[in-house]
Amino acid sequence: MSGLPDPTFTWVRAVLGRGTRVLAIDPLPGASHTNHRVSAETMSGARLDLLLRRFTDFERLTSDPWYSPVDELAAIRALAEVDLPVPRLVAEDARADACDVPTLLLTWLDGETPEAPADLEAFARGLAEPLPAIHAAEAPPGMRVYEPYFASDGIAAADLRPPAWAVEPRTWERAFEVVAAAPPQAPMRFIHRDYHHGNTVWRDGRLTGIVDWTTGCLGPPGIDLAQARINLAWDHDQGTADAFLRAWRALGADAGAEHPYWDLLDAIDWLGDGTADPDDDVEALRRYESFVARALAELG
Repeated sequence: MSGLPDPTFTWVRAVLGRGTRVLAIDPLPGASHTNHRVSAETMSGARLDLLLRRFTDFERLTSDPWYSPVDELAAIRALAEVDLPVPRLVAEDARADACDVPTLLLTWLDGETPEAPADLEAFARGLAEPLPAIHAAEAPPGMRVYEPYFASDGIAAADLRPPAWAVEPRTWERAFEVVAAAPPQAPMRFIHRDYHHGNTVWRDGRLTGIVDWTTGCLGPPGIDLAQARINLAWDHDQGTADAFLRAWRALGADAGAEHPYWDLLDAIDWLGDGTADPDDDVEALRRYESFVARALAELG
């Protein structure tokens, strides 16, 4: 009935407690995690909507330091006192003591991934407003510290090469040179690290959830600003990314978080091996390269 391995289904029923009836366990679209929406009803008739989040990519579990159930659990716990629509922990088996794989049971955040916004300024404001509270969350002792994905893979910025699809390879070479130098001074705060509109859900034009905290860590807040804007430029245009930055500035939050260096660092961290995915939109690739060129121009 559940579609789950028996040990995991048994664990879910046990943590929900005696008298709670599991009504449905529905699979969600495929991703690096295997996610299910769990609907249940308590003995008193209260309805429970939950997210069952399972770390099923065995290769990444053993080779990718940014695919860590223990670290995602630490990020979820860091958010416990934050007054935002973020997942709350219901139960965890992050070391797979009972389940077939590391597993988290979280509260469900209802909403849909946003499409092109009808009201650009309101959308930008709604996306920017949670960041100060996120960055003010208290990181637990021992929380992992941000480093670029390429650094985690043992690659130095000086060894990176322009992507095969680049129109202006020199733009990328200059970006690599900048990032190979020392970063600007920046406060270290709790960050999402993958903060963008695709990791949010909305209902009736209002942000109702911030999801996917796998990469939550202690790092420079400028990375969250950069990641949000790169994704907006990729999916929409530079004007949408600029609207987000205006909304951030209007909040009067930490002005020191904003610096073109973080834009460049996060942008080149997107490259992977520099090979374009066959599904990549050529226009999106051009907007991506333009984002890098603009950050270089702002750096002077």
